Amino acid sequence: MPAERRHARILAMQALCQWEVQRDTSSESLQEFLAGQQPAPDVLAYATGVIESFWKQQELVDQQISAATEKWEFSRISTVERNVMRVAVVELFDRNIPPKVALNEAIEIGREYGGGESPRFINGVLDRILRALPGGE
Repeated sequence: MPAERRHARILAMQALCQWEVQRDTSSESLQEFLAGQQPAPDVLAYATGVIESFWKQQELVDQQISAATEKWEFSRISTVERNVMRVAVVELFDRNIPPKVALNEAIEIGREYGGGESPRFINGVLDRILRALPGGE
């Protein structure tokens, strides 16, 4: 299960990166991208849920990230880091995922797909967001 969830998070991040370029929120475009990746049904379902949840609350998710990025304009955050954090924030808002799991997964995905400073940056931003949420740790 953990490997499947990681794969789903990576697919969600990649789909959101593609969405940033195309700005197409149609389910056909999303399904076409995800089908091209040939994920397992559980992976596909989880990734689709995260992406659609983000689209429904994009403004709120992006506001949370923007507010937590001290001294950084939202547009200056790398595409990978921004979308890794979007996936994590959606999980913090909507999913029955322990916050520490969402943060750790985001850090590890950032380590794999981002730059050298990505894990530390992602950790700092998500930690600030978590602390600001009701019941945050």
